[in-house]
Amino acid sequence: MSVIIGSMTTVNIGGTEGFQSVNWATQVSPNRLWELGSWDPYKTQVTKTITVNVTTYAGTISTMTLAPSTSCTDSSAKKTVSISVGACGPTGSISFSESGMFLMSYSYSKGDPTAFGTESWSFQKWVDADASGDEFLNILAPTCVIQGKSEGSRSGNATNLGVVFQDTGQVTGQQGNVSAGFPGVGSASDTIYGLVTQVGGGSLEDSGKIGESSASIPHSPLYLS
Repeated sequence: MSVIIGSMTTVNIGGTEGFQSVNWATQVSPNRLWELGSWDPYKTQVTKTITVNVTTYAGTISTMTLAPSTSCTDSSAKKTVSISVGACGPTGSISFSESGMFLMSYSYSKGDPTAFGTESWSFQKWVDADASGDEFLNILAPTCVIQGKSEGSRSGNATNLGVVFQDTGQVTGQQGNVSAGFPGVGSASDTIYGLVTQVGGGSLEDSGKIGESSASIPHSPLYLS
């Protein structure tokens, strides 16, 4: 186990400033193939992915255009993510740099009229599994990862809510709340749902305004012979 010092740790996703927090994981998923007559697996399939989630001040990461794939080539919604860790203790393989990490989700939040806007970005990459031993069947990285149509929502009156919708296909909902008191203050707002064509660039400083948004960016790995 290592103890990580935040002030000595840097994240680079097209720039190194404005990052509040980061968490990352290399996830290895075994799929054991069981057989009759034995407690030992016949074989074990292994897949491996890398995930990174970052929270930033709004505008830290440049905007990303979301374009559904029209051919069997990698999605363009990807970034190179580098993490340089300042750690006490074992540091063997903590720091890393991965190109072509695909954006899976995005959100913007400014819940207080006097606060700063923040953004959360979630990335994932499928990589070659590398378990050693004759009992393992390592699944290699996909041939390509295609992007589907992205959906999202936004609400509030901030100047830039971090998501851009295509012109058609939008619907609007409403929510509100208020409770008794002196004076008893509540709020009401509209939420717009639609197909998203761009994320990022939400308002950082927007005095007296609030807002939030989110988008889900579906990516599907393809394994072609």
